[in-house]
Amino acid sequence: MNISEELKKIIEGDVESSEEIRARYSHDASLFEVKPEIVLFPKNTQDVEKIITWVSDHKKELPDISITPRSAGTDMSGAAIGESIILDFTKYMNRVIEVTDTYAIVEPGCFYRNFEKETLKKDRFMPAYTASREICAVGGMVANNSAGEKTIKYGKVEDYVKKLKVVFTDGRTYEVAPLTKIEIDKKAALENFEGNLYKKLVSLIEENYAVIQKAKPDVSKNSAGYFLWNVYDKETGIFDLCKLIVGSQGTLGIVTEITFKIIPTEKYSNLLAIFLPDISQLGNIVSEIVPFKPESIESYDDYSMKLAIKFFFDFFKQMGFWGAVRLGFSFLPETGMILTGGVPKLILLVECGGHDEQEVKKQLSLIKEKVTHYGYKMRVAKNSQEAQKYWKIRRESFNML
Repeated sequence: MNISEELKKIIEGDVESSEEIRARYSHDASLFEVKPEIVLFPKNTQDVEKIITWVSDHKKELPDISITPRSAGTDMSGAAIGESIILDFTKYMNRVIEVTDTYAIVEPGCFYRNFEKETLKKDRFMPAYTASREICAVGGMVANNSAGEKTIKYGKVEDYVKKLKVVFTDGRTYEVAPLTKIEIDKKAALENFEGNLYKKLVSLIEENYAVIQKAKPDVSKNSAGYFLWNVYDKETGIFDLCKLIVGSQGTLGIVTEITFKIIPTEKYSNLLAIFLPDISQLGNIVSEIVPFKPESIESYDDYSMKLAIKFFFDFFKQMGFWGAVRLGFSFLPETGMILTGGVPKLILLVECGGHDEQEVKKQLSLIKEKVTHYGYKMRVAKNSQEAQKYWKIRRESFNML
């Protein structure tokens, strides 16, 4: 059976199986290399439904066939590669459908940078973005349960998913959202795939509730997936299947539309840069900073700094000539610091934000005062514009890497 020809007959999108395409999609941002048989570019949800139905119908005669959904391919665990069918959403299913003051609806192939441009028009954003924010897509962020620079204050992607449209193994699209006890009982009473799904899942969680809750890791960030302990809240009675889909890397169903909760941007932000000559006191200094509840505590090491210097001219390509020149000049004070004290082993970035500029400055001053006893060189950015230079190094170094 020629799988490519068969799929071309049933979908509107593109079917690619050339050696060039297969080689390109054999990589994501991980170290792994797995070459797929076919790469599909669905044009719409109906295409996704047809692909899943076709694969389900032919699973017995083609037992090795599988589907790996993929957006921008910035995943570093190998989740965006596979040896059968790759489903790439970035070519066609990349629209920002709607943006309001409280939520935004978007397709999985939309790059976060494009999504944020639209939300910022309303002074809103979805804050659980990562260092790869310029090159990642929202579908992958949901699949990974991403978090990044602002996770200390704002949490993870799972905290901002209001609703999902998901195609399950029966080849049909379902809306997944938080449900009350009455609503979940209605779902479970249905005599179809959806009813059976809810019936089994509710039974599984209720019968093993204590064991599941006991197994919940005591961590602030978890990207392991299958967050069963978050699905059912006994106190509120809310059953939220989104909590299981987020972080599952496309293994439970394929997301075709995401409704994100979005929040107001903070008017002011600034940061304190701490230059560590070694990392022997890193744990202690972070422990002293955390009680101040900053938005971010991030870092990059001497290798990232050297990478930025070594490939400085590549910044011209990414940022434009004048953008790179301005970045270079903005680091003159730090250059003097490096000439006298050497390249720091780690640069710790502590960012605070709020709606009052003086309050932000006060918070940073208190943090600086708290950790002065370590004797490290420190610098509070003059304003949020100057603070961006530190983020530029971190983000662009990641992109070049």
